[in-house]
Amino acid sequence: MSTCIVVGVDGSAQALCAVDWAAAEAGRRRLPLRIVHIAVRWEYNVAIREPGLEAPRPEAAGLEVLRIAEDRARTFASVDVGCRLGIGPISATLLQEAADAALLVLGSHGTGGFTRLLLGSVSRQIAEHAACPVVVVPEKPDVRTGRFGIVVGVDGSEASVDAVGFAFEEASLRSVGLRAVHAWAHPAYPREVRPGRYDTTAVEREGARLLSESLAGWKAKYPDVSVAEEVIEGVPASVLVDASSDAELLVVGARGRGGFAKLRLGSVSHAVLHHAEGPVAVVRSLHAKRR
Repeated sequence: MSTCIVVGVDGSAQALCAVDWAAAEAGRRRLPLRIVHIAVRWEYNVAIREPGLEAPRPEAAGLEVLRIAEDRARTFASVDVGCRLGIGPISATLLQEAADAALLVLGSHGTGGFTRLLLGSVSRQIAEHAACPVVVVPEKPDVRTGRFGIVVGVDGSEASVDAVGFAFEEASLRSVGLRAVHAWAHPAYPREVRPGRYDTTAVEREGARLLSESLAGWKAKYPDVSVAEEVIEGVPASVLVDASSDAELLVVGARGRGGFAKLRLGSVSHAVLHHAEGPVAVVRSLHAKRR
């Protein structure tokens, strides 16, 4: 059972932006917020002497990071806030701390062990193994009014189905609209085997059918959410990045087919996470979680 929202912090400005986003989300979902700082063992073994103490406290630096983040979170008066100091390998320990979470929220970049969170092995491990959706928040998320609401990438895959459900839930919680986007591009066949004529009308018609089928059940479950359905020709990563420019949240499935196939692990995921102008939620399929 999902019991809380977990946010990872490391003392960076980006992490505090993630705390803001996570605290607001915890308030919307009426869930407690758990702030987690992970210290690797060599950092934990560096003793810091505090005023008034006869002996240095090895955990002092991590506790100070948590204190600052907790003070930030408590500006959201309705949120129950707790803190945890974890010790060990960053990705494995953070995943363990978030094992019972509804969401795991991270800043886009950080300091120390989180510096390469979106660029290297830590991000890949979290993306592959997190049991809940992972939300990545940029350093200065655009919160101006007039943004469309939630955008979700749809390709008909297993993960896409769960991403759509998550997007509907977010739109309902925020009382905003949902923009469902299916992107397609001409197949990259070698010139000698390309069809002489490519029926774009048929492709767009199939995309519209896929969107309609993917959204139908969720529309019935969330009748309060207004939905705009769009079939767009273009490279999926570019289409999603463009769509995020006026979105409160961009939601994508962890694995898909076609352009979304490597959303977490390959070039598309890196493009979206590096260039999206707002928070990005990556959602694993329920089937994948059971494996």
